Amino acid sequence: MSLKKLTKEEKYYTSFRDSAVTVFQNQRFSLLENEDYHVVEYHTQQVIVLPVLENKSVVMPKVFRKILGGAVWELPAGGVQKNENPEEAALRELREETGISITDISRLIPENTLVVSPNRLPMFPSIYSVNVSENEFDSRSMHDDEVESVDCFSINTIKAMIETGEIITSITLAILGRFILAQDFQTVNSSSI
Repeated sequence: MSLKKLTKEEKYYTSFRDSAVTVFQNQRFSLLENEDYHVVEYHTQQVIVLPVLENKSVVMPKVFRKILGGAVWELPAGGVQKNENPEEAALRELREETGISITDISRLIPENTLVVSPNRLPMFPSIYSVNVSENEFDSRSMHDDEVESVDCFSINTIKAMIETGEIITSITLAILGRFILAQDFQTVNSSSI
């Protein structure tokens, strides 16, 4: 199993959660109350994958979301299943949502976590990036039925998609934003040397 270093926010949230009362619970999540604060907490650890194609573009599935009435561009993500560690879950989600099959866990690069919504959904997902070759992308297999399509986008195209509102999910925006900033920073640093 992988060991993850907790951020100070995760440690604080753990103490909040441990002293909270469960108001509602089903098979997927709980609604917790502590003093006058309510939060939704998933029962399983969540993972998200940033698939980077040849260090120049990002692979994203367009996933149908019933509550939105259509499909949205996202990064592969989901919950860790029983007898699975976060890295195995990340590779499974990548395969299920993009058709790209990678079995070597060492290819996953852990990224910093983020808070989905600090007021209501303080989920701290395990986030990984993985470098994907053009051959792996071109030879991908079928993806899940909820996925309408899978495509790869250059950094400039992603920027345009963000500006025009084509990418709307907050967690995808946050991860892509970090990635784009890092790429822009590397470009500036390499050009000033």
